Amino acid sequence: MSFYTLTGGALNGLLLGGLYAITALGFSMIFGVMGLMNVVHGELLVSGAYLCFFISRALGIDPFLATVMVAVVLFALGYLLQLSVFNPVMERGIEPALLTAFGLSIIAQSLFLFYWTTNTRSINTAYSQVGIKVLGIDFPVMYLISFGLSLVLIAGVHLFMTRTYLGKAIRAATQDPDTAQVMGVNVKRVYAFTYGVAAAIAAMGGTLIGMVFSFVPSSGIPWMTKGFVIVVLGGMGSIVGTLAGALLLGVFEGIGGAVMGTGYRDLIGLVIVLVVLVARPAGLFGRPS
Repeated sequence: MSFYTLTGGALNGLLLGGLYAITALGFSMIFGVMGLMNVVHGELLVSGAYLCFFISRALGIDPFLATVMVAVVLFALGYLLQLSVFNPVMERGIEPALLTAFGLSIIAQSLFLFYWTTNTRSINTAYSQVGIKVLGIDFPVMYLISFGLSLVLIAGVHLFMTRTYLGKAIRAATQDPDTAQVMGVNVKRVYAFTYGVAAAIAAMGGTLIGMVFSFVPSSGIPWMTKGFVIVVLGGMGSIVGTLAGALLLGVFEGIGGAVMGTGYRDLIGLVIVLVVLVARPAGLFGRPS
């Protein structure tokens, strides 16, 4: 195995990690703010992919333009889900909320299967399958786009959470919901807004999944698993940690794919992640308990 091949695998994995970061960002936000393991997040990604696929084809527009419309739809859906479904059950504890999310995941998969069948779909554009060569290494254009978008989204969310009044209200609700409520913060509305933003980000993640890979009604499961690994690796609830964990996982998978073949890239990546977590159980940016 040449150094050149390993370098190419690592760099492609690093860029692919940008896509991973976008798909895991909404999951990280919901867990960080509400402590909810939102196992239906994979279905939000898949719904974003399907909606973008059909809207872009029906209107004849670029998928990224369609994503703006899909993001609005998913924000509204996420807001209403949190306000009408998750908020009431979260009052009874986190376990009922987790079971509710699991039930919604099954319902969503069944609806996808009923309306959109098992046909494999992908979002194709003139540039989605194009690659460029830098110093003899081939890079898919979509990897570069995903990487750039991940940096913009992570920076945007971080600035929003630290510099705006609403972001500070979200952080207050995260740290001490009861005190925040006394101080005039409507915690339930804050939770609903957070879920809506996470769902809107999932629209972008779903679009990128459809443009880089392909998807079927059950595609949310592996993406949910990957998102969970990223969030644990980066540190539960850390926005910056989500980016770091995603990039690190991408590099591990890229090197693993170059050494053992693409069929083993997931295995290699997860094994190395386990090694990292043995050394630092709280993740890269998590606080030790």
